Amino acid sequence: MPALRELQLQFVSALFDSQDHAVHAHVVADGIDAGERIDIYRNNLREGFINALAIGFPVIERLGGTDYFRQLAVEFLHAHPSRHGNLHHMGGPFPSWLRSKFDGTEYAYFADVAELEWAYQEALVAPDVPALPVDALRQVEPDLYEHVTFGFRPMCGFVRSEFPILRIWEANQSDAGSEELIDLASGGENAVVIRRELRVELHRLPDDQYAFLNALANGEPLGDALERALEVQQDFDAGRALQKLFELKLAAAIRKSRQAGDPEHA
Repeated sequence: MPALRELQLQFVSALFDSQDHAVHAHVVADGIDAGERIDIYRNNLREGFINALAIGFPVIERLGGTDYFRQLAVEFLHAHPSRHGNLHHMGGPFPSWLRSKFDGTEYAYFADVAELEWAYQEALVAPDVPALPVDALRQVEPDLYEHVTFGFRPMCGFVRSEFPILRIWEANQSDAGSEELIDLASGGENAVVIRRELRVELHRLPDDQYAFLNALANGEPLGDALERALEVQQDFDAGRALQKLFELKLAAAIRKSRQAGDPEHA
């Protein structure tokens, strides 16, 4: 009789591999063949995984069709078996896995759509952190503005794509009223995803605002974020972009640079 840990590892291996004979001898038949008993667990694992993935990525399921999505899900299951008790976390690697699988193909856009869907799912379960008040910058001396950094709320995320991912997402919602055919070559879109109250919202951002706000979200000082936006758009309107930051309630904290001598949050 193998040790408990060895037996458990054999059983887990049997769920992912049809060559499960090693564990057969340790399964009590009781009227049902050992292989059939393991098949029950194997089927429950597969179906539970597929259903959970479909909940997290309904647009990908609709784009590929149910049968093809199931095929993708099983391939993904074998490539990235869940290592968490909470099935929510299993979707994390799915966008990058799709990117590797479909890079250079007509389905390359699947990865960016999945990234948008995952940002949506992450926003749903992220902890609720209060937003900065709209007058937060008034508490910073103007000569320190370029050194200011922001802490963003956990329930927001940024997704950039060369494809029209927001239009694709909108057209594939269950309540969408049209059968619009979207030209994948019609231009990319930048999205910010934010949960406000109990609702997750998706907003389009022009290239310069996206460069600015995404830089701030990555912890870059205000001055550096401004330079990134100016590289995209020479007449970038910093005031409008800061207004968008507070209008969407993206930030949770503001900090003056330690080099400026004040590490305190406003």
